[in-house]
Amino acid sequence: MILFLDYDGVLHADAVYLERGRPVLRADGELFMWADALAELLKERPHVQIVLSTSWARELRFARARDYLPAELRTRVIGATWHSGMATDDEQRPLGRETWWDTATRYQQIRRYVDRAGLTQWVAVDDNPEGWADTDRDKLVATDSNLGLSAPSARVRLAAAVGNMASAWAVADAMAGVLAIPQVERSASCADLVQWVEWWQSSYLGAIELPPDQIAAMKAGHWWPPVSDVEVREMPPAIARRRIP
Repeated sequence: MILFLDYDGVLHADAVYLERGRPVLRADGELFMWADALAELLKERPHVQIVLSTSWARELRFARARDYLPAELRTRVIGATWHSGMATDDEQRPLGRETWWDTATRYQQIRRYVDRAGLTQWVAVDDNPEGWADTDRDKLVATDSNLGLSAPSARVRLAAAVGNMASAWAVADAMAGVLAIPQVERSASCADLVQWVEWWQSSYLGAIELPPDQIAAMKAGHWWPPVSDVEVREMPPAIARRRIP
């Protein structure tokens, strides 16, 4: 299986700029702060190979972009949707920023690679869903540009996409532990598991930011788990409704 991997909005927030030829993150945290989550998710899936589908390969060249990844991911990389041959025309004249790749959508870049390589088993993780064909929508694990793979829902959907349901269940179980709510029953479908995680995600992300004394006070006052505005306004999906304590 091939995993098309974006960097910005996936392995760190989508707030990276080149300064004197070096990428700099202008947001909280650090570059590739969520790369370990991806490495852990793929640990039990040795057959998954990575193709870089990121502007880093265009701006920094393939080898340099690849080498920013931790070793566990770097060794899986077999190529990129961008290659240097795209920078010139048929007569080897430089095209500047007018290449096909520069004007194509992320989906078009990936689809070109898929078609040329004759791939049948592939998935993409990216924060840019623009232009994805409906026929390939199930191949995309779309992330929030600010949360990337720090979002449990993204990790669960990606784990399921690469066939690592043990990792998907582990994410949900960890959320249940933090929120002190019952775990999702193992008889639940993958779709139900994703719905449950998406419903409780805001509560979980809020909970892990709270100091211990505030958590203790909320639990003592029976205000736990914390709820978000969405959870107040909307009806939970059936899988979450059944599990509300």
